Amino acid sequence: MAIQRKKTEIVRSKAYLRFRQRLLSGLLTMALIAIGIVAWQLHTAYLDREAGLRRQTQHFARAMEAHVLYAIQFADLSLIGFSNAIKVLPPNSSAESIAALLSSRSSSFTHDFWISFIDANGKGVATSNHLPINGVDYSDRDYFQFHQDSASPHQLFIGGPTLGKVSKKKLFYLSRRVESSDGRFLGVIVAPLDATRFAAVFENSRITDDVSITLVHRNGRIIARAPLFEEAYNLDLSSGVLFASLKDSLIGTFRTPSQVDKVSRLFSYRALNNLPLIIVVGGTDKDAVWFASPTFIVAGGGLALLLLLILLSGMFALKSYAKLEERELRYRQLYESSREMEAKLSASEQRLRLIADNLPILITYIDRQERYTFTNRRFDEVFEIGPQAALGRKVEEIVGPAAYALSQPHLQRAMAGQVVHFERPIQTRHGQRWDGITYVPDYDANGQVRGLFVMAEDITARRATDETMKLASLMYQNSSEGMMVTDADGKILSVNPAFSRLSGYSEDEVKGHWAYELTSGRQDQEFFRKMQHALRQTGEWEGEVWHQNKQGEHYLVSLRFNAVFDERGQAYRRVALFCDITKRKATEELIWRQANFDALTGLPNRRMFQERMRLEMKKSDRAALPMALVFIDLDGFKAVNDSLGHSMGDVLLKEVADRLSHCVRGTDTVSRLGGDEFTVILGELKDSTDVQRIARDILENLATPFKLGPQIVHISASIGIALYPEDAVDPETLLKQADQAMYSAKQQGRNRYHYYASS
Repeated sequence: MAIQRKKTEIVRSKAYLRFRQRLLSGLLTMALIAIGIVAWQLHTAYLDREAGLRRQTQHFARAMEAHVLYAIQFADLSLIGFSNAIKVLPPNSSAESIAALLSSRSSSFTHDFWISFIDANGKGVATSNHLPINGVDYSDRDYFQFHQDSASPHQLFIGGPTLGKVSKKKLFYLSRRVESSDGRFLGVIVAPLDATRFAAVFENSRITDDVSITLVHRNGRIIARAPLFEEAYNLDLSSGVLFASLKDSLIGTFRTPSQVDKVSRLFSYRALNNLPLIIVVGGTDKDAVWFASPTFIVAGGGLALLLLLILLSGMFALKSYAKLEERELRYRQLYESSREMEAKLSASEQRLRLIADNLPILITYIDRQERYTFTNRRFDEVFEIGPQAALGRKVEEIVGPAAYALSQPHLQRAMAGQVVHFERPIQTRHGQRWDGITYVPDYDANGQVRGLFVMAEDITARRATDETMKLASLMYQNSSEGMMVTDADGKILSVNPAFSRLSGYSEDEVKGHWAYELTSGRQDQEFFRKMQHALRQTGEWEGEVWHQNKQGEHYLVSLRFNAVFDERGQAYRRVALFCDITKRKATEELIWRQANFDALTGLPNRRMFQERMRLEMKKSDRAALPMALVFIDLDGFKAVNDSLGHSMGDVLLKEVADRLSHCVRGTDTVSRLGGDEFTVILGELKDSTDVQRIARDILENLATPFKLGPQIVHISASIGIALYPEDAVDPETLLKQADQAMYSAKQQGRNRYHYYASS
């Protein structure tokens, strides 16, 4: 058998060998073609994934740029607002005044930053979050030294990452120079931005673990990064690929290992327009890693195995494409969120527009061609034009040739870089008006004036003050109302004849005395403290004060105080105008009580009852708590009234009113509708058992005998109860339901209470 098997193995025909050779050659050729096709497809997929990742990181970088710009612009708007506010503060204002100014608006900030003010010597003055910076030396900080040089006084400065001197936080700073109206350097307004907050936003924006987001200053230092913020903060990247790429383009993409975590990523960067900041977003394609080291096992598998490998590779490529498409969709969603951020920025601009439109002064912006690009509502009202109708039109066209001729020299000075204030007359259809106008230059990134902020205030009244004072002197001496002039501290300087007739004091008797000595002492110290506060803050106060005349009689006066200001804007006189309103107030009080309260019992009458019931229904709706109306009718009152007379009946009604008032809560309302009918409004019931308890207390108290002179009388009560909103949703129906429930209590034997039940 061994000899036979050997013979079989040896004997092979030439045709068989040729067929085997051709078959193997064909199979090998097919395998090589299949492998070549698969290799070409994988290479193409890799290039597509690389392009997709490039687009995704670019979109992400654009989204992060929008967020950073929004934060910078919001903080800068706050700097400009507080700079202008500090500019108009009185000279030598205290640190407490500036701290009060900053903290008064601190609730409108986010937690990303706060506002600090540093004086012209580099010393901290105050901050909006009450950090103890007063007296701290900041003269060595770049954001202060930058503004000491007046070559670019109105430019926004953005510093690199720095630890706060007092807060010890990781920060970077925005600052602006603060000048007085005459251009004198007052100090620097600073917004420290918390780099940790930016890192947290970046961390929340990372949709996959392989994504990195970095905010870099132009000095090469990292401000914020996610992930690994603590390791990356203040790291110097100036010698890396990023800054080499910036020399060629402000927007671009490159691949390099990260200097922070050494992971190779594809980075897209964007340098923020006119700002020394760069946003960098990096990402990796983990799904493509396996392509770098493929392993193809060809060990006699043949064509079937190669085709299976092609099929599996195609399936894997399709799956990889699906993942990349999903990631690209998520990046697009993130891009849409960046558009939402832009919408928020637009909303912020609308809020600033709302503030400008509600200011009492004219606010506009003029470009280099002297055309209006912004006007507030007051401007449109004063010049009697439609909303925004002045946009794009020239100054001369709006104010007229005469006013423009007066304004042109000042416009030229302002366009040259000076802050200008002047006064100008303008003719309107209502007559001549005088405006006090201020031009504030607005600089671009190159320090060139690109336009003017314009503020205008109507000062016609102030110019007419001299004439008014002459007329005021005549009115002062001949007025039928009392008038008094004091100094800024309240010491009496002069009174008019009407004052002497009203108070009984001559001018010589009150001159040099304090104005408060005329009061009767009925108002407490808090009342006069608020009056003084209003006078200091607004220069005026109006109200009613009890005075005492020379004879010791008290009388109520309607008093109005107005402050008179000197040329420096300081109050140096106060003028008081008052008249005796004692009789008028007494008459008004009597009429009001007669209209709203029962003359016999002193309880609210039907009119006041209806008003309070409507009020309690509204309170019940807001609190989402029920309300009860208790209707009370006295049992046996007619017999007492008939037997003892109406006078004793009136005494009994007063006693009933007193007992009812002691049965209810302090917030409840007891009313007399007429005759022997009373009501109780029980508002905002947190516990439904309170109604039953109060009803039982009323029955028990009214069943207790009444002593009317020498007589002892017994009565009881029938009580009907209706609930709001369960039984009725309007006052009239609720009263009707409670009345019906009261009659049910009477029919059941009196001296009991009954809830309304719908038939």
